[in-house]
Amino acid sequence: MAIDIKEILANGLIALSETVPLESVTVKQLLEHTGVSRQTFYNHFLDKNDLIQYIYLRKIIPGFSGSDADLNFHDSLLDSFYQMQKYQGFLKQACLMDGQNCLKDFIFQHCHDFDLKWHQERYGNEPMPETLRFATEYHANASSSMVLSWILSDMPASCEEMADLITGLRSVGMEKLFENGKIKGNPYQ
Repeated sequence: MAIDIKEILANGLIALSETVPLESVTVKQLLEHTGVSRQTFYNHFLDKNDLIQYIYLRKIIPGFSGSDADLNFHDSLLDSFYQMQKYQGFLKQACLMDGQNCLKDFIFQHCHDFDLKWHQERYGNEPMPETLRFATEYHANASSSMVLSWILSDMPASCEEMADLITGLRSVGMEKLFENGKIKGNPYQ
């Protein structure tokens, strides 16, 4: 079985963030902690923020990595919230970091891109109407903002409540917006 360097580095960064503030963890410290060489690190990641994004995609939101038109949004979102809760300390620290390539910006962009791609998959080969595109971008930004607020406020609502609220609000008006799509009906129900 091959050694998964990315997972070694990801697990190492998560572990270090439990004893050292994530923002101050250096690549050198991570390499000393994991025993991975500098060259190997840079063969896999651009920098620490790139590794943080990898952790977010692979460990926290794996259900939102592909473009499955039949995705059960609520269940995938709920699973992601459970993972956010599991990695709460790491995630909060990562979301408090600013600068180029930061996780906050990545979350907004990933949600935006994923939602547009997912809705287009469901809509079909024809370009989605501007009203659907607007609703998609609106909900992507609103959802990202609410999730970020939830993370930074130490997750006061339950995972279930967050998934129900976001899914419920995203579903408003979608039946009509998808009436001419390849997959008809509300993608959030």
